[in-house]
Amino acid sequence: MKPSSPRRKSKVSILGFTAGFIFLSVCVTLAVSQESLQKPAFAQDQTSGPSATSVRDEISKDVKDELTLLPRYSPNSISQAINYSHFVPLSPISNSPGNQVKLLLDYNVTESSLIDNPINAIMEVYAANQSLVRTSSLPHPLNLTSSEGTIQLATTLNDHNLKNITAVTMLTDDEKAIPISNVLEARLNLGEMNADN
Repeated sequence: MKPSSPRRKSKVSILGFTAGFIFLSVCVTLAVSQESLQKPAFAQDQTSGPSATSVRDEISKDVKDELTLLPRYSPNSISQAINYSHFVPLSPISNSPGNQVKLLLDYNVTESSLIDNPINAIMEVYAANQSLVRTSSLPHPLNLTSSEGTIQLATTLNDHNLKNITAVTMLTDDEKAIPISNVLEARLNLGEMNADN
């Protein structure tokens, strides 16, 4: 048997060393990748602890603060009373044809969060047979700057056959969707003027 040459021995040892190095590299890579997989899971577990609770509390507090800043619309947010009402022909006063329905409403804010917030007002006019003739509102929402004041609502009816009408009013949010006051009713005959205060 021929003794193996030194060259062959060195090739075998180099191959063995290379294979060992590759095996070691794979093991280290696997260990590192498993550790990196475990770290995010650990981080996620941490966020569900006390720090996550404090974040939730902070968000909840911000939402509560925003809700308290919003106006609290309810049917009793404002009380209103009729100060003056009329249903009169415009022709003696101006050249405009038709008959004007006009209401002056005194309001008192009972819900303080409405101060510095916009509101609107609606007036519905009904004929004697209770059919709806006209709906009108403020041309622009009114910003409440004080807890009391007066709002004017007026509309002109061109139907000269209407001799008796009923005007129904309520105050609403600025979108005219939520009623925020009591409902008032004024029954008027043509030519009638009433100063209720």
